[in-house]
Amino acid sequence: MKFVLAITTLLLIKNSWGQMAYRPIPETNAVWIQTKLFTGGFHEYETTISAVYTLGDTVINGQTYIRFGSHGIYKWMDNWGSQQNYSEGGGSVPYTTGYFRQDVMQKKVFIWNPSNQTDQLLYDFGSLVIGQPYPETVTNLYYPNLLVMGQDSIQLMDGNYYKRWALGTNSSDSAYVSVIEGVGGNNGFNTPIFGNFEQFSRLLCHKSDVQSIYENWQTYPGSPEYSEECSRTLSLSEQNETSLVIFPNPSSSTVTIQSNQLINYVEIYDLNGQSLLRYENSTGNELSFDLSALQQGVYLARIVSADGHSIMRQIQVIQ
Repeated sequence: MKFVLAITTLLLIKNSWGQMAYRPIPETNAVWIQTKLFTGGFHEYETTISAVYTLGDTVINGQTYIRFGSHGIYKWMDNWGSQQNYSEGGGSVPYTTGYFRQDVMQKKVFIWNPSNQTDQLLYDFGSLVIGQPYPETVTNLYYPNLLVMGQDSIQLMDGNYYKRWALGTNSSDSAYVSVIEGVGGNNGFNTPIFGNFEQFSRLLCHKSDVQSIYENWQTYPGSPEYSEECSRTLSLSEQNETSLVIFPNPSSSTVTIQSNQLINYVEIYDLNGQSLLRYENSTGNELSFDLSALQQGVYLARIVSADGHSIMRQIQVIQ
């Protein structure tokens, strides 16, 4: 009788898990704070703690993507743990941008690779099978040796339950990392999955709008100063980010871009990714250019700053 009850309970749990609605990655006002840590044989260690946060949508090759920004803080220490003769240093990590999109029906998340103008798989929550390799994602450094070890659900800080899969390599580091529907990896949103020896990556917190969803600050060996409200600022000034103003937009002729960063050049693309126009800049933080030669429609402007970082913005041409 006890055996029958146990089997029935397991079946109910399995059926309930299978019937849970899919939770996509949040696309509006979402923040992930994550860290990477490397240690050495003489107590040296270095950390990079980064904030990743959504910045609205854009269109690339006819597909809608969510633009995200990222910046961080880098720290290192020699002779970590020693009572004497140690040194430390570090600095801020430059601001960067990226793009992701979701196929909710297929339960997949893709990240845009601007170098080869293609999508790369970031998550595939629809094909995870226990005992099978974790998919060949951009963060999976150990494909096909990283395996799906187990699955369950976890109640997070918003009170909801989320599907979770444990990943490992069937060795001493078995099931040392996991991925969670609607959140991403517990190693970070877009951070590589490292081995479990002398290096690791961790998702420290995740927030959507004002609701905290996930926190794991206890695994971070550094100062807790960055945990306040899962803030994307990481105690850094927001001026590290590139602020852009484009006007008029829509336009039938001249468009002006103003930035808080030095503008190197602006390149205009159609929605198929073909480069149409390029304007070099020699006037600093502002650049005006003419789009009257283009047909009416939506185009993408790639604004490249003097330090090499780029941001994509949508521009509409009217007649």
